Amino acid sequence: QIYFLQHRFAGQLEISNKNKGVIQDRTIYEDVQIFAKNLYEMGHMSKRDWDTYQNLFKNMVQFLEPPNVIIYLKASTDTLISRIKNRNRDFEKNIDVEYLHQLNSCYNSWSKNEKELNIITIDTDNFNIFKDKEKLRDICFLVEDSI
Repeated sequence: QIYFLQHRFAGQLEISNKNKGVIQDRTIYEDVQIFAKNLYEMGHMSKRDWDTYQNLFKNMVQFLEPPNVIIYLKASTDTLISRIKNRNRDFEKNIDVEYLHQLNSCYNSWSKNEKELNIITIDTDNFNIFKDKEKLRDICFLVEDSI
């Protein structure tokens, strides 16, 4: 997790130095509040390591400009499992359903309770980006209005 935090921090610094708009798949904030927190809550990270990780994160983000907006593409665990099966990627075949469910719970909690970041939640359970062009257009307007 420290490796991922360091890697994400380096990427964030690079983005900050570009002085132009960027879209990224995952932020450093999610690494801490979802992925590392989930590992800690599942017992895969000690309290000491979790505290150290959080302190390191707090020191790092002082040097970062927060994103203008974070778009959370929310889906139920069942929908996520269905999408993983449809993609049929070798590296995703053995994802533990409980781990995925816990990540989903962490994302839901974080998106509801985070007060310092601008997070837009978009329910994607019944949304097909390739077929529902009108909903996609509405989502694009929603994102543009929030920036």
